Amino acid sequence: MKIVSSYDVVIVGAGPAGATAAKFLSEKGVKVLLLDKNRFPRDKPCGGVLSVKTLKRFSYISEELISSYSFGGRIYSSSQNHHIEVQLEKPIAAFVVRKDFDHGLVQLAVKSGTSFRDGVSATDIQILKEKAIVRLDNGDSVESELVIGADGVWSMIAKKSGLGQHYPYVGRCLYEEIPYAQNVLDEHFTKKRTFQMYLKFRGVYGFGWVAPKKDCVNVGIGEIQSTGSQRTKHSLQELYHEYLHFLKEHKLIPTIISPGKTQGGFLPLHPLDKTFADRILLCGDAAGQMNPLTGDGIHYAMSAGKFAADTCAMAIESSKTNASFLSKYQTLWKNDFGEEMKLCGRVLKMLLKGNRDEKYIRLLSRDQQIVDLLLTMATEGRIQEYQWKIIRRFVSLYVRDFFGL
Repeated sequence: MKIVSSYDVVIVGAGPAGATAAKFLSEKGVKVLLLDKNRFPRDKPCGGVLSVKTLKRFSYISEELISSYSFGGRIYSSSQNHHIEVQLEKPIAAFVVRKDFDHGLVQLAVKSGTSFRDGVSATDIQILKEKAIVRLDNGDSVESELVIGADGVWSMIAKKSGLGQHYPYVGRCLYEEIPYAQNVLDEHFTKKRTFQMYLKFRGVYGFGWVAPKKDCVNVGIGEIQSTGSQRTKHSLQELYHEYLHFLKEHKLIPTIISPGKTQGGFLPLHPLDKTFADRILLCGDAAGQMNPLTGDGIHYAMSAGKFAADTCAMAIESSKTNASFLSKYQTLWKNDFGEEMKLCGRVLKMLLKGNRDEKYIRLLSRDQQIVDLLLTMATEGRIQEYQWKIIRRFVSLYVRDFFGL
């Protein structure tokens, strides 16, 4: 084993979580190595949605990294007979192209002083009393005080450190960035770039989406399945093409298509019970930090990356790199978005179970105030302030409907 270099922190995975952690650590004067198995720029299976709260929290996200803004959207029931519609005068979300966005975040980290190596895989990790050693696929090894695992849903760091892998249920998706001329998208989706979401398309336990960007449309479909399921990739591919045909047939996307490249991936639906160990922290998909209702993982990933950076900086300064000290990180992210993840998970189960989506979407479509409350909670993250207001109003709406009032 050849140790080629030494760092304060090695970060495995250069997505939004890893790049954000690297940026904030480097700004604090910490010596950081950021690794990724792919060559950058690289694509990532994702709708590419940034919430308003993400833009507020990370105000350094420049306009150059934003493809378009969305001012509204529609969510359809499985039959498409009922839908909720939102249209505002200010953006409710920003759309990004992940290939450009992730590369931009990495460049910000590099400008802050991070050492970046792409096209290199971390294959193993060894935790010793005095240091951590990360082995690379080229035969080299690097050592550090701490390691941040931001290496995706099937995280090697999580697996090798005993923190877990993975979940009883995961999300599987297929998507495509379909290129269009900007004027075609302006005509079809208007400059307000209204998004679409379809619950339980063809009865599949999941949803499809349409996210119009500056000069392309992100079209995808996902399903929730047990990790032991035998459903094949080919069947999801068939479902995607059936979904694409449905969108074209009903003119929900421009019908003239220059096919892009269909890509797929897995998404976590529940966080790991423990996201820290001696000399190790996990963040982003590696920790299972994703909104199961909206599919938004970028906000949680970047927020967790910032919390991981803060915790690592404190650990290095105090020379405390054990699990007990690093547990501060889990407290930080759970206090910030842990309850939101739980609530959104419960709402998703409620919507997808049986035929409930038909009733719930029909009820919500009759009360714009409850839709506005849900939107405010989702985009601004004000869970404690709004959840009981929403629950009380929904119960009242449900009772009135039951008695035909």
